[in-house]
Amino acid sequence: MKKEKILSVLIMFLISFFMLTIYLSPSMADESDKTILFHLKTSLKKDDAQICVTYNMIWAALDRGLKVNVLIDASAVNTYAIRWFGKDSLQDYDIPERLRRSLSVQFNVPIKDVPRTYGEFLNLLHKKGANFYINTAFLVLAKIEDKEGSVENISAKFFKPVSLKKMLKLRTDADYYMVY
Repeated sequence: MKKEKILSVLIMFLISFFMLTIYLSPSMADESDKTILFHLKTSLKKDDAQICVTYNMIWAALDRGLKVNVLIDASAVNTYAIRWFGKDSLQDYDIPERLRRSLSVQFNVPIKDVPRTYGEFLNLLHKKGANFYINTAFLVLAKIEDKEGSVENISAKFFKPVSLKKMLKLRTDADYYMVY
């Protein structure tokens, strides 16, 4: 009888522990309807670490199952402006091998599948489902574009030009918000 009580208590404890673990653990299904906005405001010229970290975090958010929106704003728009030889400042920027190895381990992918340049990285994030938006008013202010709504002089043609109202909507609709 004593063994049966101990066994019953142990079973109840395990069931309670299992239920509590499920209840407290965020699941992929719970995250799939959540949106994160990455607000990238710092140009490569001012601080290259900001953009590099943002790309890593975007991959992590996509890997977790979040819907990812990225807003390119302020001085960061200059990073994606087409310059000499028809390229932007970041396209051919090499990803350090140490970081590539780290990303390979963290995302459990072969090193050959980790991008070699930040241009490749940007394309990978887009292909994985990240939505990219760019402040159209700032493109005009920075003299990158002649008129709002254009991304003619931006390297990433999948960037969607957005107005201030749309930028605000992206922010207020986001469940999570990160600024770089």
